[in-house]
Amino acid sequence: VGPNKDWSWRTMPFPASSSHQQRTTVLLLLAVTIATICVWLPHDELTPLFGRSGHTLKNHRVLSIPEGVTEGEGSAVQTQRRKARETRYVAFGTSTTWGHGLENIETDPYPKLISRSADNLAVRAAGPGVPAMCLKSMVENVNPDGAYDVVFIEFYHRTLDPGDIDSFKIAVRRIRKRYPDAHLVFIRDWYIFGFIGFYNERGVWTRIEDWNERTGGEALHSDAFAEKVRVATKNGVKWEWYFKRDDRDVVLNEIAATVGGRIAAMEAPEKAEDFLPFRKFFDPDGHHLSPEGHKLLADRIGHLLEHLSIVDNPRVGPWDNVGDDMCVSWFLSGECPLEVHGDGVEMISWLAEKKSHPHYKYGLGFPNGGAIMFNNPFNKPMDMYLDFMREGPFPGIYPITEIIVETFGPNGSILSKPFYINPSVDRAVHFVQPAFIGTVPPGDIIVHVRPLEEGKKEAFRIAGINISEINDRFATPDVHIIQPQECALLRQEQAPAANLRLSGFADPKSIQIKENNDMSRVAVVKFVCDNVLNG
Repeated sequence: VGPNKDWSWRTMPFPASSSHQQRTTVLLLLAVTIATICVWLPHDELTPLFGRSGHTLKNHRVLSIPEGVTEGEGSAVQTQRRKARETRYVAFGTSTTWGHGLENIETDPYPKLISRSADNLAVRAAGPGVPAMCLKSMVENVNPDGAYDVVFIEFYHRTLDPGDIDSFKIAVRRIRKRYPDAHLVFIRDWYIFGFIGFYNERGVWTRIEDWNERTGGEALHSDAFAEKVRVATKNGVKWEWYFKRDDRDVVLNEIAATVGGRIAAMEAPEKAEDFLPFRKFFDPDGHHLSPEGHKLLADRIGHLLEHLSIVDNPRVGPWDNVGDDMCVSWFLSGECPLEVHGDGVEMISWLAEKKSHPHYKYGLGFPNGGAIMFNNPFNKPMDMYLDFMREGPFPGIYPITEIIVETFGPNGSILSKPFYINPSVDRAVHFVQPAFIGTVPPGDIIVHVRPLEEGKKEAFRIAGINISEINDRFATPDVHIIQPQECALLRQEQAPAANLRLSGFADPKSIQIKENNDMSRVAVVKFVCDNVLNG
């Protein structure tokens, strides 16, 4: 602005209006009035809150929030005048929700398609045990004191194993206590490899992925795969849904009902034999969702959300009621802040996905044993869980390992009974499994690690340590306490392991011995008795 510029017009009175100017003023005032009326119309008289065009979401960021009359603490009654704010979303789930196979996990998973600002707290290669143990630690990193309006929960595929079901129930109970006014939306997705198969001529269930490997191993999205499926169907193969699919549905419905949750079901063919057109919704692994699959799921969720209203000022439950926890994980970061000792102990990384943005997983390997030191900072006893890597199928790449916990009291250190962990499973997987090790007092803790099996491809790997409330304890039957009478029984009968009836694992809910004929347990008992306890 030049020094000679005349700014005196700012304080001068407006000139007298002509008749033309008056008409212009009236029209302007009328336009402003009409615009104001439109702004104050209720949202549902304008456009749907969640518009769609095919599978493209127009807006999933704002839900209507009733204003004015309320009925009971945290409840809301629809009124004619509403205001809008950004809806707060958070997601808990597995690698599907995390975004396995996607190029950009910050924009492409379904929670981020619904709202770019959604907090995606899903953990890859893990299950409901994570929020069951670590809800406080998880949300304090992103939204320590705030509320959420909608919570997505995706653990449908972890509803068959008793330990997973137990931790699933605890997780949703803690979530509901923390966010009593939030809508809990349970995701029911599906996948091709694992959900579809057929019964062969001997009546044995055959998964489609196993059949595909035996008959050429064509890529899921290839024309050769589609043609092979059509030919098999023509030749009498009857494709069916996995018979335990209904069992999953029952468990999910029951868990959702306990917390007043809603279920968003991903679109699927009514008959399993009609799955071919749905291949585009899945990653080449036939398990995780493709970008199109995430869009499809987000669209289905949108159908549900457009009928919901949210509370204006939602409550946040206190941690005293929800439960304390402290969780330390290096599975995704590769950074362990705890003191670690042992010959050859090292942080091991492995490539999880070969994308343009590679993702790695990490675990502390204990080839010759060692120890991890940490502290229980709470002024009360807490349950301790060890996150370890499991892999299959048998015989597995990780060794059976002994864990002993050392705590400290007025009279010195106290050693726990040995716990034995078998990291091998009977199916082709590789994931993080929490193991309940025991209840620890306040103060310093030392976890001693001793691998027992020789000749395994990899060292026993630990991915994290967690402590949580005793009242939130859940079963982890993969941890074994071997009783002396079991070794005596083994000697007396001198029978193959497959014929033994053993006393079972220590149920972490009661620490009582109960019968369990699981063959994994039998194998661990036989190994420990023969090689550790000199049975």
